[in-house]
Amino acid sequence: MPPSGLLGVITTSGRLSAEKAEELRGRLVEEWRPPIEVIQQYAGLGEGDLLAIIGNYLGLAAADDLGNLIPPQEFFERVPPEYARQAGVVATAITNEQIHLAVALGVDSGALVAEMAELFGREIVCTLTTRQEVERAVDRFVRQCPDYLVHAASELDQDEFARTAAEIERVTDFGELMRKTPVVKLVSLLIAQAVRTGSSDIHFQPIGDRLRVRFRTDGILHDVLDLPRASQDAILSRVKVLGKMDIAERRAPQDGRATFRYADREIDVRMSVIPTSEGERAVLRLFDKQAKILALEELGLDAHNLACFEKLIRYSHGMILVTGPTGSGKTITLCAALSKINSGEVNIITIEDPVEYKLQGVSQIQVLPQKNVTFASMLRHVVRQDPDIIMVGEIRDSETAAMAMQASLTGHLVFSTLHTNDAAGAITRLLDLGVEPFLISSALLAVLAQRLVRRVCNHCAVPAEVPREQLELLGITSDRLAGARLRRGRGCHHCLGTGYLGRIGIFELLVVDDAIRPLINARASSAEIREEALRRGLRLLREDGAVKALAGITTVEEVLRETQRDAT
Repeated sequence: MPPSGLLGVITTSGRLSAEKAEELRGRLVEEWRPPIEVIQQYAGLGEGDLLAIIGNYLGLAAADDLGNLIPPQEFFERVPPEYARQAGVVATAITNEQIHLAVALGVDSGALVAEMAELFGREIVCTLTTRQEVERAVDRFVRQCPDYLVHAASELDQDEFARTAAEIERVTDFGELMRKTPVVKLVSLLIAQAVRTGSSDIHFQPIGDRLRVRFRTDGILHDVLDLPRASQDAILSRVKVLGKMDIAERRAPQDGRATFRYADREIDVRMSVIPTSEGERAVLRLFDKQAKILALEELGLDAHNLACFEKLIRYSHGMILVTGPTGSGKTITLCAALSKINSGEVNIITIEDPVEYKLQGVSQIQVLPQKNVTFASMLRHVVRQDPDIIMVGEIRDSETAAMAMQASLTGHLVFSTLHTNDAAGAITRLLDLGVEPFLISSALLAVLAQRLVRRVCNHCAVPAEVPREQLELLGITSDRLAGARLRRGRGCHHCLGTGYLGRIGIFELLVVDDAIRPLINARASSAEIREEALRRGLRLLREDGAVKALAGITTVEEVLRETQRDAT
């Protein structure tokens, strides 16, 4: 339906005055956004209102919620998930005579119905819904039924494997998938599915006579697909072409990057290819540039640590460190902290490698070592930019440590990260980097150590029986079990059968106070600093995890897995 006709329908329904409709006609000409968005904003109509009005006019049923619908697989045997998402259509049911479709608001339903009728050869019954509901239904299917990937892989034959990388044209638009070669299609489908399932990495690993494809989801690797070993060269060539690498080089490591657009989201993909004894293997790391930055309250900090941390990040100067291994959520925590204190009254500058999340109103600098743009070199220039707050992505060497410490002593609030197992270990790590004890005790405000543990899937959670030995390892005594809500997930399509869905942080916040400073000046060991902090109320990572396990948020096994080294 053209925008003018849509305005006429809404005006006829009595939900829009003739004067307002005329004003909207002008806005539709001026703005480049989809007409539905413009009308919703300026007419003050919600999606539910528009669905009811347009559905009534077209004689279609309207539903702003498809529930937990999982579309029939038969539909996706002919319509790729990427196309369904882009076109705004999904099947809700298929019979011998009819196919029931949910069509997104704003879609040219007449043309779409004709296309689907020709494709399936059946009568079409339409329901009008929102684009968000269509996308959710497609994603639910993909999460529980990745068989279409196997189908795409089966299209690869020996002739396809032999195709040279130069013949594989560069494609980053998922809407063009069906017009491309099977290799291009398969790699793009894998990236699309990884985005939908919230996976952070895709691994292409040669094992024996197979090329195994694995996704890292919620921090754990899962096997997704096994391809014939003969596909290795074609798949790796495609990855190299995307990453602008040298496709002829097979004996040296290479790095590359590419940007994809998927469902109006920009996905940054960092690629690494290395030679192994079984041939080259590749890892693709995915960064969603439009990913929502979590608020501090959503990270998992308990009430006491949250209040304390919020107070610390509002200091005018000093250093706050976040520690943990790679993939423990340090960057997410720093971005949440910066978002909390970001305002027009402060100048915030970050130095990152890479820039993972866009922060509104914050100057973010990408490290480029090959051009001598390092943490230390940029820090020298950033302090001349009149910053109030500086975030240094990581302290890797003594030069960066010294400069960050100096900046925190000269009137700046500095955030950074270190790779240490616990909070007390960050202090000894700074000493090892050559920072003088008196500088650390003067500048360091606090150290927040963290890990990410998987959440129990609420869709399939059941009460759990936990062996006494595991409870004892977490320090959970019998009296603490009273009123506990120990749970585990049985496994369902929502959680890909794992029993877990999403992650939450466990934390350890060490505040550098008058009792800790003398220990730093005396070069005390991390064990001595930890003992003193425990006397002053420090809650260790494992204890914070135990509290979350008792509340049924995560499991005892998950906490033990993530805190193994912290207990030694």
